[in-house]
Amino acid sequence: MEDYTNTPGVRGLVKEKSGKILFDLVTDIPESALTACRSPDQKVQLLIRKASIQAGAVSATLSCPGGFLGVLTILPDLAAIWRIQAQLVSDIAATRGKIAFLGKEEMVWCLFRHATGQLVRDIAVQAGSRFIVQKVSVGALRKLLQKIGLQASNRFAGRMLLRLFPVVGALGSGAYAFYDTYGVGKTADTYFKGLSEIPENELTPS
Repeated sequence: MEDYTNTPGVRGLVKEKSGKILFDLVTDIPESALTACRSPDQKVQLLIRKASIQAGAVSATLSCPGGFLGVLTILPDLAAIWRIQAQLVSDIAATRGKIAFLGKEEMVWCLFRHATGQLVRDIAVQAGSRFIVQKVSVGALRKLLQKIGLQASNRFAGRMLLRLFPVVGALGSGAYAFYDTYGVGKTADTYFKGLSEIPENELTPS
């Protein structure tokens, strides 16, 4: 079976488009229909589990086609997973009563802290056991997202060969999306839970 994963045009397209997809996503943060809960822990865990299952199912479905068609689903796969994860971050912030503190930089931190910690380390400062995200310029944010998109596409490129085999590719992509989304949820929950422990007069809304 021909290995389409080494096609320069395919990899180049994924690298080029992924950064733009990310920039559009974090500059248009999804709204949440949820409201703050007095005891949010259980609700947040349900949100994380539901989003992880959804992301896994979507990625597995998009990975079902074999051959070159399977490779072409990589960009839609990335975009779909990131949208699910962004909505999860928004819902967690709302559930913990911190939606006003969710801005572009906070979204980037929550989406990619667990997977690309070195890339996002410069947008946050540590305050005790917590991290406080700092504002960056639009230009700096765009460059950061291009780097994140490149790293994400490289990780996908490492698994592209699996997409040439429909069943294996679907199972592998689904499992990866599940655990990646779970990691996003845990990062977001830790971040906004930490904000809940800081006096309101010390916080600045995004």
